[in-house]
Amino acid sequence: MEKAVNLLWTSGWDSTYRLLELLLVHERPVQPYYLFDRSRQSYELEVKAMEHIKSLLLKKSPKVAQLMRPIIYKEVSEIKPNARISAQFQEVLKLKRNGTQYEWLARYADEIGVDDLELCVDMVTPGFFCTYIKPNLVQEFDGKGYNYRLKDNPENPVLTMYRYFRFPVQQYTKMDLQRMSVKHGFIDIMEHTWFCHTPIHGQPCGLCVPCKVTMEHGMRRRIPFSSQVRNFVHYQVKPPLRKLLGRNQPKAATPAA
Repeated sequence: MEKAVNLLWTSGWDSTYRLLELLLVHERPVQPYYLFDRSRQSYELEVKAMEHIKSLLLKKSPKVAQLMRPIIYKEVSEIKPNARISAQFQEVLKLKRNGTQYEWLARYADEIGVDDLELCVDMVTPGFFCTYIKPNLVQEFDGKGYNYRLKDNPENPVLTMYRYFRFPVQQYTKMDLQRMSVKHGFIDIMEHTWFCHTPIHGQPCGLCVPCKVTMEHGMRRRIPFSSQVRNFVHYQVKPPLRKLLGRNQPKAATPAA
């Protein structure tokens, strides 16, 4: 039996594209993983989106029932400590800001003995992964397709904590994935993905990082108009207004000698 692809699936745009590509285009078995981060307000909406996407997949292709393994769920708070990985992540943070989820994802992969957990991150947009991980990737071919992993001796030893992962869509933008979703005929399912971390009344907030990225990457249509207004006021109106008000504040009186 063909080995299943280990995929971190969050119901987001990038990881859902990879799930659909594996199941519908390449017809490969997939083992999805989802880690509950209960500090994030959106986790219930993410799980709901995953269940809905799975139902749409089963309607689209009966083969999905045989190819898609049951999602493995894990509480972030239950992942075993790993002093080595935690120490490496503290060194990573000295290089550039990076999401704390990568520390506990590495600990989880180490805990379950997986060194090929697929992370669907964009390495085109400037940031930590573009600057530090992308130059240290090597391409590999598993007989069915190409993927990318960290090379054996990265330029900085602290980056070895990312050796547990594969980066299958690192070379694509969200618009690239949209075009390929149209080409492969599953853009209808992609529209049911979820991305917002701090939803307001069950709708994308327009303020969190994923909402900002969604808007900046040409997918403004996925943000409700009210949330687009909220984004404009928060990021375009308030900063210059605060600056102006701060500049016009009266100076404190100089104490008498």
